[in-house]
Amino acid sequence: MGGSPAWDGTLSPDSFNTSAAALVKRWKEIEVDDSLPEWTWKPCSKSGVPPEVEGYLALERVYRSCGRSQEQIEEMEKFDGAGDVAWLENSSDNVHVYDFHVVYSFSYKVPVLYFRGYHTRASPSKQSMVDPAPLCNQ
Repeated sequence: MGGSPAWDGTLSPDSFNTSAAALVKRWKEIEVDDSLPEWTWKPCSKSGVPPEVEGYLALERVYRSCGRSQEQIEEMEKFDGAGDVAWLENSSDNVHVYDFHVVYSFSYKVPVLYFRGYHTRASPSKQSMVDPAPLCNQ
């Protein structure tokens, strides 16, 4: 039949790293909502492996408010010299925070999205927080 072989949907670790680097670069180049943080590459600390090879993508501290507009949230961030956490802890609004992590699954050979969302009034304990570092290949 002479056709090209069917793609099975998997990626090599090198393809994942190349795609991750392209996303980080492209995210900085395109015009996205200024209130969104940037995607970053988080290296895993594994001896003998360069940090650009082993790691994961992260988009952290994405704020969404049901009680205020995004512009009002940004103004509060600028006004409060203590930073994001201080105004969020004192806020009575319905503010949610989201973290997104994309890791490479060496078992399935695909990227996997992990996300965590929490309400600012309900502080998760340190034991209940998701730490993406163990998700890296060991």
